[in-house]
Amino acid sequence: MNKDIINPSKKTITYAATLSSVVSLLPVEEPDVPYLNRSNGIVSITTTPRKGQWAYGKIPRLFLLYAQTPIKEVSPMVDFENRTIHLDETFNSFCKNTGIAANGQREQVTRMLENLGSTVFQVTNWFKDEQGRTVHDAINVLVADCTHICFDRNSDEYKEGSYIRFSELMWGILNENPVPLNREIVMNLGKSSRALDIYQWLARRTYYISKPVLIPWNGLQMQFDASDTPLRRFKERFKKALEMVRQNWPELHVEAVDEGLKAYPCRKSLESKQRAIGGVPMLESPTQPTKTSGKPDGNPF
Repeated sequence: MNKDIINPSKKTITYAATLSSVVSLLPVEEPDVPYLNRSNGIVSITTTPRKGQWAYGKIPRLFLLYAQTPIKEVSPMVDFENRTIHLDETFNSFCKNTGIAANGQREQVTRMLENLGSTVFQVTNWFKDEQGRTVHDAINVLVADCTHICFDRNSDEYKEGSYIRFSELMWGILNENPVPLNREIVMNLGKSSRALDIYQWLARRTYYISKPVLIPWNGLQMQFDASDTPLRRFKERFKKALEMVRQNWPELHVEAVDEGLKAYPCRKSLESKQRAIGGVPMLESPTQPTKTSGKPDGNPF
């Protein structure tokens, strides 16, 4: 992804980790299985929750999309030396900046962020060595070393503020050439986990193509859904979420055919002329400055 894209207002950009733009990391709904496996090409991701406490749905997705913005913009809300992002002082301001619905969700938001922090991603790549043998290279990535989430002003823990201290490997994933997204589109898609996943993927996928490409349905299912989901049901869900993406990114040129999804070169989502009614909530000014030690390091792999 081109790091030299110039944007007149940084606050209109949200960033996605490259890995989450390649394969869906989190389940859409709470699974009844001990782990999930997704794959795309030579990359395979196994997602495992701690003690069955899953992070799923819109909340952890919107938070991970939000997290890249203060990192990329070297915000004083980020302690780069300790890989820590400090959250807003109030629950309402946090929800406003992330796009999470605030009404009656404080406990759910706290639980999803805590569950996200304890989630482990096993990232596996396979390739051929010089002798032609298939080599598997796998790492286990714990999302966070520490999560401290407290928006209750009456609690003693509130004085410490809310923060997430990411693990070293996860910090590398967050900072590995993040994919810029249109913040307006992200906010508009915030009610659909599938649409958010598809938008991230297409924002990256269409960036690189110079001619039409066809992605088979079974490959898309391995990338976005559980393997035991009937293919017909997956296609219905995918097409419904895809239509939401197309409504918010009208320049997107994709076509669902019998064999799969055909994607064509198109205007990038950052350049989309679509404007939402009422506009997009802008990120508020930092309220909780912390020490910084410069820009984050790159991918540790």
